[in-house]
Parts: sequence; C-alpha cells; structure tokens
Amino acid sequence: MENMCSIIVRCLVLMITELFPLMCGEATQASIFLIMPDRARLNKNLKSAFSEAFYTMGLREFKRSQQYSDYILKQNNIIIDKQNPQEILDLFCHTIFKSHVNTILYFQLHPTKDPTPNYIINMAEYFKIPVISWDSEFPGALQNKQDSTVLQMAPTIYHQSILMIDILKKFNWTNFAVVTTTTFHYLEFTGSIDHLVKEHNKKVKFDRKLRFNLLSSVVVHLLPSDNDTTIKHKSKEALLRDNKLKNRVFLIHASSREAKNVLEVAGELGLTGKDYIWIMSSFCIGVLRNPNAPRVYPLGSLGITYSGISKDGFEDQLIENALKTSVRVWVEALKKIYNYKDQYKISPNFSCQSQRPLQQWRAGEKFYRLMRDVRVERPTAVQFSENGVNQLVRLRIVNIQRQTKKYVTRKVWKEVGGWVPVKSNITHKSEMRVEMTGITWPGNTVLPPLGKPEKRFMRIATLKEKPYVFYVDRDANGKCVPPAVPCRVMKEKIVFANDSFRQNQTVPRCCAGLCIDILSILSSKMQFDYELYEVPDRTWGLPDQKTGEWNGLIKQIQDNMADMVLTSLKITPKRSEAVDFSIPFLETGITIIVSIRKGNISPTAFLEPYDYPSWCFILVFSVHATGAAIFIYEWLSPRGLNRGTTPLREHRFSLFRSFWLIWAMLFGASVSTDNPRGVSSRFLSNVWALFALVFLASYTANLAAFMITKDEYYNLSGIKDWRLSNPYSMKPPFKFATIPNGSTEENLRKNHYNMFKYMQRYNRPTVDNALRALKQGKIQAFIYDATPLEFHAGNDDNCELKTVGEKYAMTGYGIAVPQKTTYLEEINDVILELQENGELERLRRFWLAGACHMKRKRGQSSHTIGIPNFTSAFILLASGVLIGGLVLLVEHLYFKFGRRCLRKYDKNMCCALVSLSMGQSLTFQQSVMNALARQKHHDCRNPRCELLLWKERHNHDLSQLYISTLKDQLKSYGITPVDDPMNQSELGDRSVKQNGYPNTSEFHHSNPHKYIENRHESDQLDYFDSTPVRWKRKCLKRSPSYTNAVDVAVSETPEKHKVRFNEGKFYFGVDNDSSDQDLL
Repeated sequence: MENMCSIIVRCLVLMITELFPLMCGEATQASIFLIMPDRARLNKNLKSAFSEAFYTMGLREFKRSQQYSDYILKQNNIIIDKQNPQEILDLFCHTIFKSHVNTILYFQLHPTKDPTPNYIINMAEYFKIPVISWDSEFPGALQNKQDSTVLQMAPTIYHQSILMIDILKKFNWTNFAVVTTTTFHYLEFTGSIDHLVKEHNKKVKFDRKLRFNLLSSVVVHLLPSDNDTTIKHKSKEALLRDNKLKNRVFLIHASSREAKNVLEVAGELGLTGKDYIWIMSSFCIGVLRNPNAPRVYPLGSLGITYSGISKDGFEDQLIENALKTSVRVWVEALKKIYNYKDQYKISPNFSCQSQRPLQQWRAGEKFYRLMRDVRVERPTAVQFSENGVNQLVRLRIVNIQRQTKKYVTRKVWKEVGGWVPVKSNITHKSEMRVEMTGITWPGNTVLPPLGKPEKRFMRIATLKEKPYVFYVDRDANGKCVPPAVPCRVMKEKIVFANDSFRQNQTVPRCCAGLCIDILSILSSKMQFDYELYEVPDRTWGLPDQKTGEWNGLIKQIQDNMADMVLTSLKITPKRSEAVDFSIPFLETGITIIVSIRKGNISPTAFLEPYDYPSWCFILVFSVHATGAAIFIYEWLSPRGLNRGTTPLREHRFSLFRSFWLIWAMLFGASVSTDNPRGVSSRFLSNVWALFALVFLASYTANLAAFMITKDEYYNLSGIKDWRLSNPYSMKPPFKFATIPNGSTEENLRKNHYNMFKYMQRYNRPTVDNALRALKQGKIQAFIYDATPLEFHAGNDDNCELKTVGEKYAMTGYGIAVPQKTTYLEEINDVILELQENGELERLRRFWLAGACHMKRKRGQSSHTIGIPNFTSAFILLASGVLIGGLVLLVEHLYFKFGRRCLRKYDKNMCCALVSLSMGQSLTFQQSVMNALARQKHHDCRNPRCELLLWKERHNHDLSQLYISTLKDQLKSYGITPVDDPMNQSELGDRSVKQNGYPNTSEFHHSNPHKYIENRHESDQLDYFDSTPVRWKRKCLKRSPSYTNAVDVAVSETPEKHKVRFNEGKFYFGVDNDSSDQDLL
C-alpha cells in the first residue's frame, strides 16, 4: 500500500512539475541519461539509487525553489552489453537525441576489453555532450585534452599510482623498481609513476634523502596468445636483464594471471624474501570473490583495490554513492547555467532526421566546465582536476597475511588501511590521506623492510686537488657544514702544532669539492658508510723505475688499505693494469698555465686606428694637396688674391696660411686663422671641414679600442712548443715545471724524455706552490692536468693566470677500486645515471666556473691605466716639443744667414705668397719694424743711454729735413726729383710724420670711404709696427735741453697754441720769438 502511495505521489509531482509548465509555454527541459553494463545484481541497485537521487536531489530541490520553477527534469537509463557501432548510433538517434539529454552517466564497473565504452564516450565528445563516467581504466588522467567533455568519478590507474607513491613516502622507501607487462595499459602506469616521481623530486629539490630514485623499469613484453610457460620464461629474462641488485621495493602492474607467473619467477630468483616488498595494483588482485590469495604471492605484500572482499558490499556502496554524487553535480551545474539561459541552450536539439549535418552543442563545453568546477562534500567528496578527474576517491589497501583455520594455514587478503578524503580542520576542505594499521610485513616481522640493501662500510682514500677535493676547518661545534663531510688528513706541523686531536699522524678536518659531492651521491644510492682519509705519502701513484712497486693512491688499493679512491685520479694504461677504474666521470688532459704580466699600451697606439699607408695618404697627401688647392683657387679668384694684384696688406693669405687653416680644421683647434675670400676656395674649405668631421669621428671611435692595456704572457702553442723543446734558446733559459710522482710526469718521461730531465730541477711539490712560483717569476710555465689548472685560472684573485696551448694526452678521471670488485658495476650505473640526468654537468659548471672566465668571455678588463700605459701620448707630446725646438733653431738660422741670400733673389716678393712672415722679413719696412721692436724690448732706462738714443734720432730727423730742402731746391730749378720706391712704399705713410708724430689732418679727410681705407691700411701696419704705444697716441714735447724729453697727451694740447718748428721738430710751449716760428 505504501509503495502504491509513493507511486501516486510521484505521478502527481510529475504532472505538476512537467505538464503544467508545458501548457503555459515556459518550460526549460533538461534530461540526464544513465547507461549501465549488463550486471543483473548491481543494475537493480543502481536504478534504485539513480531514481532516488534524481527525485530527492533534483525534483524536490527545484520544487522548493521558486527561482527554478520553469525547469522540467527528466531521467532515463538503459542497460547495454557489447553493442556494435550501429547499435550505439541507434541509441543516440532514437533515445538520447529525442530525450534532449544534456548529460550522460556511463558506469563501467570492471575492466573490460569490449570497445563499447570507447564508442559511447567518443560519440558524446564529438557532439559536446558532457559525460560523467565510472571507468577504472580511464587513460586521460595525465592528458590535458582541450576538447574533452568527460568527468571521471572512478579510481583510475593514476589514482593507484598516487597511492603507491604515498605509501613509499610513508615508509621512506625512496629507491624502487617498476615491473609491468604490456597487456593492461602499462604505458599509463609507467607514465604516471614517472610523472609523480618528477613532481616529488622537484618539490624536495636537492635534498637527496627525500628524493625518489626509480632504479629500474622491468617491462615484460607479452602477446595475448602467450601461455603460462611463455610468460614465466619472458618474465625471467626481463628480471635478469633489467633488475638491479639493490632493488628491494617493487611496484607491479599486470593482470592477475600474468602477476602470478611474474611473482613465481621472482620467488625463484630470490626477490620475495624478508628484505623485499611488493606493492600490487588492483589489476593484479582482480575481483576478490573470496579472501584467499594466490600461494605464489609473497607474504606481507600490499595491494590496492576499490572492490570488496568476499562480498562485503564496499564496492556496491562506493558505486551507488558515486552515482548519487554525479546526479548532485548535474543539479548544481543546472543551477549555475540557469543564469546563462538567454545565452545558451540548456539542452541540445539534435535530430537524425534532419537533412543538414549535425552540429555540435555549443553550450556543451560551458555546461561541462560548470560541472567540472562543482565541489561537493556529500554523499561523497568530489573535486575535479583541470582534465576532469576526481581527485577525492576511495581506495582500499589490502595485505597478504597468514590465516590458520581448522588446522589449515593459507594466505589471505586482509584490509589494513585505505586512501580516503579527510576534511581538514583548517581549510575545511577534504584532503587525501593514507591510513594503515595491522600490517604483516615480509618474513612475518613486526617492522617494515628498509627498502634498500644493508649498508656496507668502505675506506676511501683521497688527495687534495682543488676543486675536486679540498680541506676546510670544522665549525665551533666540531661538525662539518654540508656539503662538506668529515675526513682525516695528514698532520702538518706548522698548521697543527697545537692540535690535541692528533691520531696516527692525522687530524680531523672537513673535505669538500666536486668528488665529495659524487661520494655523497654514491653513498646514498649504493647504501654504504665510509671513512675518508688522505693518502699518507700525498702522492698520486707511480711505479718505481727499478722495483716496479707502486706508491701513493694506487698502493693503498693494492695493499687493501682502501676500498675506493675518489679524487682527480687520471686513468692511464699503467694504472689500469694495477687497479680497476670506473667509467670516466669527467674528461681531462694535460695543459700549460702561464702568468699574465700586466702589459702597457703600445707607444704607437694613437696611430693604430689607421695603417701607415692611410696615415700617409691623409696627413701627407690629402692635407697638403687640399691646402695647395685652396691657395691656387684663392690665387686665381677675382675676389681673392686675383693673381697677385690684390695687395697682401689688404688680403693676408698665403700657402702656409692655407696649410695652417687645413690643419686647424682637421683637428678642430680653436686658433686664429686667415680665411679665403674666393667662393671656390671657401667651398673647398667646407668640403674639407666635412672630411675632417668624418675623419675625427672614425678616429676617436676606433681609438678607444687600441688605447687599452694588452696582457702579456707566454703564448705557448702546446707541449711541443719550441720554448719547451729547446729552453736554452731563450736568454735566460725558459723554466717550466710539474708535480712529481704524477701521471703528467710519467707521460713526459715516456714521450718527452729531454723535457722531463730538464724540468726536474724546477718541479714543485704542490699545485699551490707551483702557482706561487709562477706569479713570482721563478718559473715561466707549469704543466699539469687541464681541469685543475682551468679552475685556478678562473678563480685567481687578480686573474693573473691563463691556460695556453692545445690540450695533450686526453683522458678522464675515474674511481679506482680493487680488481674484480663486485660493486664496480654499481658505481658505473650511478655515474651513467648522473650523466643522463645532467647532474654531472651541473656539478662541473658549479665547481669549475670562475669569475675570471666570465670576464674574459665578456671581454672585460680590470686593469687601470697608469703612466706607462699612456706612453704613446707622452711620446707624441715630447716629439712635438723636440720638433718645435728644431723649427726654432731653423728659424734663427734663417734670420741670421738665410735671409740675406734669399733677399738677393726674391725681387718680385714671391716668398710672400708662400709665407707672409717670410716675405715681410725680406722687406726694408719689416727690418725697421724689427729694429723698433728690438728697441721696445731693449729700452734704455738710464739718462746716458736715453741721451745717446735721442741724439741719433735727432740726426735722423735732420737728415730727413735736409733731403726735403734738397727736393725743394730741385723743384725751384724745374727739376722734378725722383722718389725712391722703397722709401715711398715703406716710409711714405702720410698718416705718420717724422719722428712718429701723427698727421691729424688725415683723420678729418673729406672722403669718408678714403678715410676708412686709410684706417684699414693703418691697422694693418699697426699689426707689424712694434713702436711703443705712447709714440702713437701721444705727442712728444722736447725742451731745448738734450737731457730731458717728456711726453704730453694730445688731449692736453690747447687749440691754436704757438708751436716753434726748428731743425725739423715741433716744440710746444716754448716762448721764443725767433723769425722762423710758424703758427699752426
């Protein structure tokens, strides 16, 4: 009766919620469709759970809310089993499209090889219809498909991989191996493990204790037709080939049948004892219809599953909750998309009867993203990732234990924990957590296995060699600061005189360097403890030439004093006969290092921007050819010299002045120059100015590149350089050295015996000692291993070291162990792994890099420029001073000797065209001016000298008056006197009267233009006139006495003053009534 009432109520609700809105024309229909496999027992429960969730979470909730009253919700379901593609297409056309389904629920309960799920999901993705799926084989957990519309609710292979990694973290099993077959999605499993390991290692960065190490990946390649015997055979081959001896933890993924065969072979190989742990995926366990475990499965193994054990209902409840949660996610997405109903169609409208091709549902991606962003906490917690995978799933952890029942002991599966979402009290969000208890461990022990081999103990010998091994002091607490490790080094009396911890001639120190980092990695991966000590004799190891007995590090191995030698030990043929070497972990050779001497700038650095032909062409030809051309243009120009008709006093320009102009323009000197007047010569001057601009710009731009200090060093070409082969060819002889008892000395003894014998006297005990001697000049070169020398050259304090020449005798550094050692293969595997993942390259870059290398790579130099580096500028200045002094000497010789001879031949004043100064020095006027200048600079200051000078001037005036009287007498007789041209041109200046008196009438000339011209000529004359200024601007007043002469300014002379003219002179202020007095 109650069921009948429930059905009637549902019908009424359906009529009210669906028929009434349809009649009013305001309905928005949304439909959800459930597709299930043909599982009779479970289908009934799923249908009931689906209907209950639809009505309780969908219809009832929408009915209570007035906001969504126009929604019409529908649900439908179907059971399918191995449908072909045509039946799947009919399902979409006749059911899904007609029902306007906007979400499909597809629940595939167990793994299957049937392609039906792929058909349905691919069809739905094509039309952009969202799918909420339950498929444990879902392969898209690591894929990020942009067009996917699938939400995955089931625990996938990716989830099981996460749980396996969490179990490894929980028990600190950092080293593990993966075993899988090729039949059940092994690529998804191995890809998930690799992805998770990389993510974890990226988080922990360089903390090696927490980093995961996937030691090996064993893949058994099988065919579907292989029987059990074939599977066992292939499994044995794969385990022997790919498994590492130190593997203790195995993650296995295969079908239950394949897993039985693999584990049976593992037991035969001794990989299932108490030190080994196997963790199985749900595919290995299969469907647990009963708790009994296969007998070949190791005791204490762990398994992961989401199914129940012996029908305990866990799986049914898990799937029902997932179905209800899916309906809730769909309902929450409907609420969100309701706000966009004007933009999107909430349900698709497909029809297979349409003539047009079917289009994708445009709102499907939007609806999918809304469902993906939904996060709910009930019935089960759900949180989807970016690719639509639920991150909060439930998995069970089972353990194989012994159970005795009715005197029969068997292996059974027992649940010991789970991987469940737990709500955080801080964030109030669910987080996945591993919970485990009551575990039986392999060997029936109470403690979990270590997951790694038991640690061995090794004695390791080393020797100091930067940057591979070097010693540092311990801190205040007596501990070593990582990455340094404790070690014991030989006692040095000077350094450790007061050390109270001396034991057996050693003291405790800390060792660090590239080899120490490799040692730490080896210790972690190979699981061994060690004692690190310095070799007592501090030598690398060479055989005695007579007895053949080895010393140094090699002897430590031969005498079983050390299990391993780890330092920069080079692999050589002789050493390989005495000990075994690992594969090289670093390449090296023999090279040469020299000291850099701070060089000076070349004395000719200022000439180096151009070669010598260029300088000759610019400074000799271009300058003088252009200067000559400017002068020629000016000589021919009517505006210029006009072929010599223009007086030089009006236009002062000559060939030398043209050269002066050219040089001044070339170097941009701020000096006084005479410019040409002709248009052509001025144009050529402007062209030369442009040329000078380009020349100076290019010169100064390139000068900086040459005005730098150049490092000086012995640039040896290599081991066969002539200075090494024949050191006595240099004076003094070339000195070079190496370290005794090393591979470098052995190589030189064998291949370059003369060089070996010569350098023995200069050999140094240590590298540091050799480098100090190199800087001090005691030796000129040091021959040694390439990488240590490159390190020292890159990290020198003042960057005073440099490696030169080609490397010689290339080899590598290896780890030395006793011959026929079992762990040599493990060392090689670790080195290969470090090479593959780039760890060795990272260590090399970290330890071998240096600031000096970076500076040289960028072309930087830190040398300051001193006085020796600026020699070229001082040489140029000194050369200018010397050349100037030489020119001064030539000038004096010219005035003393050359001028007399040149004056005889220069009748047409041609020298003035070349140089005005030279031309003027040959004229009488210039001689007078020179005499006046000489008088000016050598003026007498005593009365006697002044009296004698006045007498000479007075006699000169009387001579001039006498000449004038003679001319007047000649004119009275009708004879016109002939003027002396030299006198007219040089002494006929009317602006100046005898004895230097100015002719004031010229200053009031009636023609202003003539006045200006006379002023111009007077100014030019003043340029050469060195007469004292007081003679030009003042008038002299002489008293009758020869012993007194005073000067009176012109402004002080009154107008119409009586002046007496006597003996060719004017006398002012003289009261004399003589008859020859003239009034002015």
